[in-house]
Amino acid sequence: MKWTSVDLQKYEQAKEYVDTVIVPLAPFQVGALEASAKQADQYDVLTLFARELEKELMGRIMLTPTYTYITTAEKSEEVERINKWTRHFKEQPFKQVLYISFDPSWRKIASDLEGEFIWLPSIPLKDADPAAVKGMIRDQTMQTAELVKSFW
Repeated sequence: MKWTSVDLQKYEQAKEYVDTVIVPLAPFQVGALEASAKQADQYDVLTLFARELEKELMGRIMLTPTYTYITTAEKSEEVERINKWTRHFKEQPFKQVLYISFDPSWRKIASDLEGEFIWLPSIPLKDADPAAVKGMIRDQTMQTAELVKSFW
């Protein structure tokens, strides 16, 4: 289920089955064009990936809006905010709170998160064939779905 009015109504009726929330994490910066463009591309891929993952695991997960943060922000402050999100989700009650991102900097502090962190290797978009990108997203979705199922 996604964060839409239609899916939220479905969630209300199926709360007992939807026990996992997935939160995409995406860095954001305006500045150096090359770095900003890369982050914009990764944001698009992360959005596509998260939607594919939601489709694959429909009926068991809730996909939230993307948590976006400034690239240069203090990670300790972001961890504090994200942990507040985690506590909020667990009060709903979601049993599993999973964060997904292409940003490898989260790996160093993943143990500070109260939810589980899943790092995804980035998918290169520059000069990539759209069909190839779609295939890579599908492959990564299937692998990640298996990982998510292991938390159940």
